[in-house]
Amino acid sequence: MDITASRLRELRKSKQLSQEDVAKYLGITRTGYNKYESGDIKPVRKLNELAILFNVSVDYLLGREESTLESKVRDVPPHISEQLQKYLKLSDSGKGIVDITLNAVYDQENTNG
Repeated sequence: MDITASRLRELRKSKQLSQEDVAKYLGITRTGYNKYESGDIKPVRKLNELAILFNVSVDYLLGREESTLESKVRDVPPHISEQLQKYLKLSDSGKGIVDITLNAVYDQENTNG
């Protein structure tokens, strides 16, 4: 099993998620997700979503980095985690609206602050 497959399996189990849970979250079939964990295919198009879901970097998933974001950032407030979960469940157009809004508010606060 390759490093990405191994890390995906380890992270999923540590979050107490089933393959079906992760697949649903990604908008793919359980069989499709199983191919990521078995190393049959690389999750190239889903790497960012997986990194967010598991709170790790893409580099960690690919084996280019040894430590997870969780080991770097402790005690993420639950409301932030909940917001990320909601964001990942949005359609692409919904995510686009959130991105535009977030960027506008961020820019406004950094210009006025």
